[in-house]
Amino acid sequence: MDGVVATNTTLRRDGIHSPQGREAGGLSGAPLRHRSTEVVREISQMTGGELPILAAGGVMDAESAHEKLQAGASLVQVFSGLIFRGPGMVRQILIGLSGAKGEGHSTPTQTKAPLRRGAG
Repeated sequence: MDGVVATNTTLRRDGIHSPQGREAGGLSGAPLRHRSTEVVREISQMTGGELPILAAGGVMDAESAHEKLQAGASLVQVFSGLIFRGPGMVRQILIGLSGAKGEGHSTPTQTKAPLRRGAG
C-alpha cells in the first residue's frame, strides 16, 4: 500500500443536531471535520508518519485544511467545500496556508510522509 484516503463520509451521527442528521446514507462536509481529523491523526501515529495520508472530510477553509496537515496529512482533498463555497475557496485556502507557513506551521510542501509515484 502506498497511501490511504482518510476519510470521505461517515454513517456516524454523534453530535449532529440538524435535520440532516436524521437522513439515511453517508454524511460528508463540515459535520465530518473533527472526526476526520481524529482519524488522520490516529493513522499518522499508527504508521509513524511514514504512510502518505490524503485527508478528506470537512475541509471548508484554510483553517480546516491546516488542521488536517497538522494532524499528519500529506495531501488535502476538498469536495463539499468546493460545492458550497465555489472554486474561489481553493485560492483562499492556499493564501491561508501561506500565512500559516509564515508562522512556522506545516504547509503542503512540508509533508510528513514522502509521496511516491506508482509502479504502473
